[in-house]
Amino acid sequence: MPSTRPNPKQARELLAQLTQQAQIVEPKLAQKLALLTKWIKDKTNGLLMSKPYVLDLLGEVILDARLWLILKPLGQQDRQKLYLSENFSVAQQYWLEVLFPRWFNNEDPKFPNWRREVMSGNFKRDDEQVLRSISREIEQQGGSSLWKHLLDLSMATDLLASGQKETALCVQLTTNAEVYLDDKKQRWGETLTYWSIERGLFLSYNPVGKAFVSQLVTVILNYSDTPTAPCYTVITAFEGF
Repeated sequence: MPSTRPNPKQARELLAQLTQQAQIVEPKLAQKLALLTKWIKDKTNGLLMSKPYVLDLLGEVILDARLWLILKPLGQQDRQKLYLSENFSVAQQYWLEVLFPRWFNNEDPKFPNWRREVMSGNFKRDDEQVLRSISREIEQQGGSSLWKHLLDLSMATDLLASGQKETALCVQLTTNAEVYLDDKKQRWGETLTYWSIERGLFLSYNPVGKAFVSQLVTVILNYSDTPTAPCYTVITAFEGF
């Protein structure tokens, strides 16, 4: 169930509706939605139309909030029926059941910074084509994947992936050379620990050659399906795949 990019008027109206619905049944979600409403409150519709990442992020949060408010009163059996009827993947279920509720129930230390960066235009998905290619190949091999702005901005996760064993793995991708990775690896591990994410893969790669996407998919699926204890794993292109 992909999100669609709302126009500014739609975003304001839907955020207001969902905030009102959530105030009684999910007040922490209502608080987060109210902060997003405040984020765009003083921005003109014309300005927001020139900010596709702002609108895409709002579209994702609106969809997730709407789905959660449907899921909230359901028992686990009814939730599974809904997931089955809507063909929700393992990655989508993990996001909705685990990570999205963690995001709205807890303080997001990166929230003030990423709101500023996204609105100013400093946030760009330069790796979008690579993520699309990886996701497509993972799904062709029977797995599932998901990438969202909140995963990237708040949880240091470019891709949420699952293979045949239906265990979720949070993947951070980078093309930085190994000599520049120490600080990024440390911040990645601290972020995953903060959100109580049990399984993470930090993957540095060299985006050269026709086979690098297939190599990345092989590594991701291997680690997703490896029945290990909760752990964070770091692999660099310099070590080889």
